[in-house]
Amino acid sequence: MITIGTDCSGIEAPIEALKQLGIPFQHKWSCEIDKFARKSILANYEPEILYDDITKRDHSQLPDVDIYVCGFPCQSFSLMGKKRGTQDPRSNIMLHCIDVIKTKQPPVFILENVKNFKFIQKGQPYQFLLDSLSTIVDEDDKEVYNVYPDIYNTKDYGIPQQRERIFFIGIQKDICTQVFVKPSPLPIKPLDDFLIDKTICHFSNGSKIIETKLQNIDLDISIITPFLFCTPSKSNICPTLTTSCYRYFVTKYKRNLNVSECLLLQGYTQNFKQVVSKTQLCKQIGNTMSVNVLKEIFNSIFLSTLLHEIF
Repeated sequence: MITIGTDCSGIEAPIEALKQLGIPFQHKWSCEIDKFARKSILANYEPEILYDDITKRDHSQLPDVDIYVCGFPCQSFSLMGKKRGTQDPRSNIMLHCIDVIKTKQPPVFILENVKNFKFIQKGQPYQFLLDSLSTIVDEDDKEVYNVYPDIYNTKDYGIPQQRERIFFIGIQKDICTQVFVKPSPLPIKPLDDFLIDKTICHFSNGSKIIETKLQNIDLDISIITPFLFCTPSKSNICPTLTTSCYRYFVTKYKRNLNVSECLLLQGYTQNFKQVVSKTQLCKQIGNTMSVNVLKEIFNSIFLSTLLHEIF
């Protein structure tokens, strides 16, 4: 049985991915500083330990795991933020991720961040992380990991959402049976398949401005725009979901996305239990990794390593 631990756990996309793949696993720990996200974790998953702050624990006391996953904070590196990079105090979480991997040396690790992490500060944080991970050594002073950094897009793996994220996939050299290969793209499903409510809304007299804005849009297909008064791209793909995804507007049905649809567009199912407000859950959805991407990464890891022998 696979064992897994996650930091900056959010709403546990890695755990959801393993569940959907039908892979037996033990969820050894989660760690999440946001109290509302912790509520969502406990309502939907069963970590044996739930930490609340990665910076205030002894990493050497963590349980051993086969897979370690962390989506360390992206605000320092995102194009939507202030782009302070390593000058932002939140960036020090990355150092704790490195320390966890050095200390516990799990057979596999996955780290995730926004695409811009590769380019901010002329690529210095990216290169620092890659060098730090690639030069981890064991007790015999031998380098432990093959590290595969690459950019993955949610829309390339079946779900119509434009969401580019960088992943660092580390695999212990002694469990590799072949070179890890980035998963091949999958056919994209129609956006309408992810929209639950097919009712076309009708506006009141106070919403004439919305009707005017929609006159120049082809309403025969679903287009989602994060801001109603911006011109949406005429593609059948949702823009990157943010922490305000409940404001995203579906032109075909003349309404905003609902929470269940936002979850589907991140690869979750309608069985996900909502135990926090819509605002808090949408914040969690906007911050989570895409489950469909992780499923394909896991499949490729299992194909190229001895881990598949565990389950």
